[in-house]
Amino acid sequence: MRIIFDGDMDGEKFIPIGRIQAASSWHGPRSAVTQDFYRAKALENLIDVAQDYDADAIIGVDYGIDRAEIGDAPGAGLLQRVSVSGLAVKLTRP
Repeated sequence: MRIIFDGDMDGEKFIPIGRIQAASSWHGPRSAVTQDFYRAKALENLIDVAQDYDADAIIGVDYGIDRAEIGDAPGAGLLQRVSVSGLAVKLTRP
């Protein structure tokens, strides 16, 4: 599985499969674990989703933070997770 960031295509040709998304587990904003850990977990989950679609690469990876709605559960307003999305593609030979 390849993760291709903007401008890193070097003449690669691809067939888009579709936009995919995943997220890390929910956690508090003051978690003892760093945000980098949650970003890495979210990316691992995105790779799993891409592999389910038999993708060769993910293009245009974009991260965000999801926050739980306050009305979902008591104390839920303190929860957040890292979300990640990208375009799953099949690489073709030039």
